Amino acid sequence: MQSWGGGEEFLLKLAANIKEYKFVIASPEGEPVKTFEQNGIEAIRINSLKKFYRRNNAWGITSGIKILFNITISTIRVIKVILTSKIDLILANGNFAGMYGVPVKILTRKKFIIVQHLIHKEESFEAKILKMLYRYSDKLVSISDSVSENLQLILGDDFKKKTTKIRHGIILPELDESYADKKENISIGIVGSIIRLKAIDNIFEAAKESIYQNKNVHIHIFGAPREDEPDSVIYEKELMKFIVDANLERNVHFHGFEKSKEKIYSSIDILINYSSIPESFSLTVLEALLFGKIVIASDVGGPRELITNNKNGFLVPPSNTKALSEKIKYCIGKFNSIEIEAVRNNARKSVEENFSLERFSSEYKRLFDSILYA
Repeated sequence: MQSWGGGEEFLLKLAANIKEYKFVIASPEGEPVKTFEQNGIEAIRINSLKKFYRRNNAWGITSGIKILFNITISTIRVIKVILTSKIDLILANGNFAGMYGVPVKILTRKKFIIVQHLIHKEESFEAKILKMLYRYSDKLVSISDSVSENLQLILGDDFKKKTTKIRHGIILPELDESYADKKENISIGIVGSIIRLKAIDNIFEAAKESIYQNKNVHIHIFGAPREDEPDSVIYEKELMKFIVDANLERNVHFHGFEKSKEKIYSSIDILINYSSIPESFSLTVLEALLFGKIVIASDVGGPRELITNNKNGFLVPPSNTKALSEKIKYCIGKFNSIEIEAVRNNARKSVEENFSLERFSSEYKRLFDSILYA
C-alpha cells in the first residue's frame, strides 16, 4: 500500500491552498488517499499507479511486462477520470508519475506539468527518462537551485524554455520558547526513511563519543525502512547491530514513521541530516529550521540553499565523520549559549522570509494560469 512521504505532503499543500482550482488526485490505495479525503480533496484510487524498481540496475523481462501492463491499465483509468471530472491540466509529481502521464498526455492532448524533486546522474537511466518526459511536457518545475542545475546538466542550455523554479512553502507553527529552562537530556533527531544514502551509520559513529561523555544525550529516529527496497530492510538490521556493538541501546530510540511534525520536532533539539549524496532540497532541514531547531547538515545540494553556515545552522563536509563529531560536540557544549540561541532564532526567521505557504501557492497559481490561459 502507498505510504505518506514528502511527495504526498507537497500535493496536499498544493491542493489545500489553491482555492481557485479543483484538484483530483489519482493514487494507489493507502494512507495518502485517506489523508487527502480527510482534507476535503477528491482522491481516486488507481492501484496500478505503482512505483517500479530495477533489480541490480537492470530490467528483467517479467518486470518489463508488469510495467507495461500497469501503464496500460493506468492510462485507461486516468483518461476515464479526466473525461468524467473534466480535467484541463495534468500535474505529475515526479518522474514515476510522469511516465504514467505521458501516454495520457498524448491521447488526451491535455496540458502537462511535471514537478522535479530529485537529482539524477548525467548518464543514468533516470536521466534518459527525464529527457523523454521533457519532450512531452508543457512545463518542468524544479523545487530548488540544485534541481535546476541538474536539469541544465541533463537537458542542455535550452532547458530554460520549458522549466521554472518554485520552492516549497510551509505552514508556520508556534515556536517552542522553552530552552531557557531546558531539561537535562539533549535529543538528536534523524528524520526520514531508513536508507543507506542517509548515512545514519555515520551519524551514530560521529555521535557515540558525545554519548559516552554525556549519558543524557539521546538519538531519536523518526522513520522506517522502505519495505519495497530490500536493502533498506538490511540497512536497518545493520544499524541495530551497530547499536548493540557500540553499547548504545539505552541512548538510541527508533520511533518508526511519525506523521505529526509537531510531535517530531517537539521531541528533538538537534536535527542531523547527513546524506552521502546531494539532496535536491531536504524538507526535513526546512522543517527543523522552521521549528527553531539546531540543524547540522551535509554541505552539498539542497541544505546549502537553506543554511548559511554558523548563522542559521551548520554545514559539515559529507562523509567526514570526524568533522561531524566535532560539530556535534560543539552544539552540545554550547547548547544553552547566546551563540546557539542566535542560531535558533535565525533559523526560524530564514524560513519565514523565504518559504511562506502564501508565496508557494501564489506562484503555482500563476503557473497554472499561464499554461491554461496563455
